[in-house]
Amino acid sequence: MRMARLFVVPVLAALSLSAQEPSLSGTWTQAKADDIAAAINVTVADMNFIKRPIARGRLAKLNPAYRKVMIAISDKEVLVKFDERDAIHMLPGGKASPWTREDGDKFMVAAQVGKDQMVQTFKNDEGERTNVFKLSPDGKSLTLTATVKSPQLPKPLTYTITFGR
Repeated sequence: MRMARLFVVPVLAALSLSAQEPSLSGTWTQAKADDIAAAINVTVADMNFIKRPIARGRLAKLNPAYRKVMIAISDKEVLVKFDERDAIHMLPGGKASPWTREDGDKFMVAAQVGKDQMVQTFKNDEGERTNVFKLSPDGKSLTLTATVKSPQLPKPLTYTITFGR
């Protein structure tokens, strides 16, 4: 009987560990990033020579290759913090709420959380940005695909950054 108890405990512990799903929540550090400057150049290539450098500069400033992202997801709130920037607090379930970026620009921001991904959207009169955070099947990496659209741009800017735990 003692032998049976010794066997059951490790098996139950293993079952509870394997039943735990990998989570988007946590602190992630950049493992690799697209060449964002090159992606910006492709996006602005068809703009006239006066608007092109202005758009390039603004896109470069607002789309850094983030080194770290912290995500916290609960029933009451979704929080995303890039590098040393202010945390972005959102309601779960995709309901948009007002948010003001550090430079004073105002947006409606929303987060829609699924099992292995989160879609974060920012919208204002100048355009929109969508961040899709996708968790790898093993839970060890997180890929951010960012897409920026604006009526001022001839085509969307899209790039990816991959993070590890």
